[in-house]
Amino acid sequence: MSLTPEQPEAVASHPYAIADPKRVPAQRYYSADFARLEKEKLWPHVWQVACRLEDIPEVGDYIEYEINDQSILVVRESEPGPGAGPEAASASGIKAYYNACRHRATALGNGSGTFHGRQIVCPYHGWRWDLNGESTYVFASERGFTPACLDKENLRLREVQVGTWGGMVFVNMDPQAPPLEQYLDGIAKVLDPIAFDRMRVRWWRHVILPCNWKMAQEAFLEAYHIMQAHPSLSMGAADDDYNLEATVGSFECFEEGHAHSRPPTSTEAPVKGMSRADYFIQFNNALYFGTDAFTTEREIFVQQGLLERDIPDEEFIPKFFEALYAHAQGAGIPLPPPVTDTQGYGHIFPNLTFLPGYGTNIIYRSRPNGDDPESCVFEVWAVQIPGADAGEPERPELEGPVPVEEWPQIFREDFRNVIGQQKGVRGAGIDDLIMSERYEAMIINNHRTIDRYLGRD
Repeated sequence: MSLTPEQPEAVASHPYAIADPKRVPAQRYYSADFARLEKEKLWPHVWQVACRLEDIPEVGDYIEYEINDQSILVVRESEPGPGAGPEAASASGIKAYYNACRHRATALGNGSGTFHGRQIVCPYHGWRWDLNGESTYVFASERGFTPACLDKENLRLREVQVGTWGGMVFVNMDPQAPPLEQYLDGIAKVLDPIAFDRMRVRWWRHVILPCNWKMAQEAFLEAYHIMQAHPSLSMGAADDDYNLEATVGSFECFEEGHAHSRPPTSTEAPVKGMSRADYFIQFNNALYFGTDAFTTEREIFVQQGLLERDIPDEEFIPKFFEALYAHAQGAGIPLPPPVTDTQGYGHIFPNLTFLPGYGTNIIYRSRPNGDDPESCVFEVWAVQIPGADAGEPERPELEGPVPVEEWPQIFREDFRNVIGQQKGVRGAGIDDLIMSERYEAMIINNHRTIDRYLGRD
C-alpha cells in the first residue's frame, strides 16, 4: 500500500511522538528515553540488512552483525540446490544465529571469518555445532551434565529470521514478523528492474559520526540540500537559478516506511543558463571526483569519447546512453534496460538508502553506535554491475572507521552538515524540525513508521 505524505495518522502516546508530520520533535535525535524505545520496539522487530551475499561466498563463511547490544552471526550453511537461479542460489543455505554459546554465552564468532570443517566451535570450552545449528559435541558430556542439560533441541543455536533481496542478506529478530518478501513487496517491485542483484562491491567504508542514526540517514533522504550543500552539483547556482523540480520527481511512500522518487517531469536543466548536455557532463564529472561511486571510470571513459566528437547538445545525452550500452555489450556487462517509472533513488525502512547511477549504486546504512543516541555507525557501499572478465567476487573488506576529512568531497559536505545538525538540535531555541511534505516526504514517512513500531504493545 502506498501513502501520500499528507495522510493523517493517529497521534501515538509515547514520548516525542509526531503530532504534525511537518514537525519532528528535536528530542527524537538525542533523548536516551527515545533511543531506549527504539532499542526495545523497533530494532528487534524490523527487517534490516545484516550483510551482502559476497560477505559469505563459501560454505562455512560467516559475518557478524551488531545492532544495539545484539550480536548476530550470518552463516553460509550449505551449497544452493541444483537448478536455482543466481539470486535463489545465493539465498538458499543461509542461516542467522544469535552469537552466543548455549553453554555459557561466549561469542562464537567475531567480525568475519570461516567456520572450518563445517563446525561452529566455542573458543571457551570447545562445544560444537554444525552449520545448521545442531549440537554435535559437548566436552565431557556424560560425566559433567545431567541428561536434561543435553537435550538436543535445547542445545540448538537460537535462530534469527533471514531473507535476501538485491544481493543483500536481511535479518529480523522477531519470529512473528512477516517474511521479507511480504515486507518488501511494494518497493521491491519498483526497484527490481535496476538489477541490484547483479551488482558487486567496489568499496565498502564506514565512519563513526557524532549524531543520531536518523540524522545521518536523513541527509540522503532528500535532494533539497543540493543547492547549498553541494556547490559542485549545483554548479554554483542559487535561489531561482537552481531548478529543484528538474532534479527530483514526486515521492511514492509505502505504508511499511519504504519510499522512492519518480523521475522529474521537468525537461529543463537544473541550472538556468546551462544546456541539459552541459549540466549532464559536469554533473557526471562532479560525482566521479566527489564520490568515486555514482559515476565511475567506465562512464567517464564513454563520456570522454563522445566529447571528442562534434555532437549537438540536444543529441548528447541519447548518444551517451547509446554508447554506454554498446560499451557494456562489448565488455559483457549485463546492464538492465533503462527504468522509466523510478529514479531508483529510494529507501528501505528503517535505515537503508540507495542513490543510483548507470549500473552503479551508492548504498547507505546507518545504525546506532551502541546505546549512545548521539553516535552512529554510518556505512557506504559503492556497488557496480561487473563485466564478464571480473571473475568470482572477492569478499569485501570494510575500511575504517575512515575520518570525515578523508572521504571524497561530497561525502565530507554531508557529514559536516549532520554533525552541525546534531549540535543544533540541542539548542534551547529548537523545539522541532520543520519538514517539507513536497521535498522531504521520505523523512516524514520514515518517522511516522517509527512511531507505528514504538506505539505497539
